[in-house]
Amino acid sequence: MYKAFEQAKQVALKKLSDTSATKVTLPFVEERLAEARALMGDDFWSYGIEANRKVLDYFLAQHHGEGLSSRRVQVDELFHSATYETFKL
Repeated sequence: MYKAFEQAKQVALKKLSDTSATKVTLPFVEERLAEARALMGDDFWSYGIEANRKVLDYFLAQHHGEGLSSRRVQVDELFHSATYETFKL
């Protein structure tokens, strides 16, 4: 499932980057895309635990800091171990 989403994202980003005939009705799409990449990097819709570990860790720290959780939860506690497995078909 992860691989399918990742491949679909790559196709979508490739189409979005082809501004010879824009795929969205966003004005100045080339400039907005360049701004997003400058701010967030080329993979601004990152998937997966490792790509988002810092964000998840920060969220969990804030969650605990605000008293919304009784203890500081670690990122790896959020996901089943099978989440880390990948398969090649």
